[in-house]
Amino acid sequence: MNDVLALQKELQDETDRIWLDEPEEIKAMRLGVFTSDAGSYGQFFSNLVFVNGDMRALSTWITPAIIVRAVSDERFSLQQCKDLFAWTNLVNVDFLAYCGFVKFGTFVHRIVEVFDQITTKDELSDLLAAWYAYANRVYLWVHHTFPWGLGTAYPKLTGADLAFIGEARQSTAVHDYFDKYGNGLVTFAETSEAAG
Repeated sequence: MNDVLALQKELQDETDRIWLDEPEEIKAMRLGVFTSDAGSYGQFFSNLVFVNGDMRALSTWITPAIIVRAVSDERFSLQQCKDLFAWTNLVNVDFLAYCGFVKFGTFVHRIVEVFDQITTKDELSDLLAAWYAYANRVYLWVHHTFPWGLGTAYPKLTGADLAFIGEARQSTAVHDYFDKYGNGLVTFAETSEAAG
């Protein structure tokens, strides 16, 4: 079996393995295990947001729509399709690998490494079909485990809410308070008594 078919089979096997069983990298992400120490200010929520966005683009929205369409369009040569795949995937999978999706990133690098063995668009199409099935499944796990419930902290505003915000922002109550009573709190906060 040549390298292309072996890689295609490996992608299919990995897709089958994770179909109903949570992949290890998803469990690590869900539990906040980022061995690269990715994340800012002692939190990892931002990692979840970026992983969700990048993986969705790579597996379901942007790159499959572009690459699959180019492979089936006779205006694009085999080499152009290979280039499009590499250009649209390599930089993003390196970030995803940084966030713990090493297997995901490794698969893309291995696909690019076997490009010289692919001589027809049909061969490329078969390999990419296996890749996108795997990538899509991994993304479905990311989507499934994303803490969507946090969104309840950011409800959509109603017209009444917006009207209140407009009125409240025009209030001079705080300014009026300090005009009347001075800025004693600020003055006290600047003293050594407050620091002690």
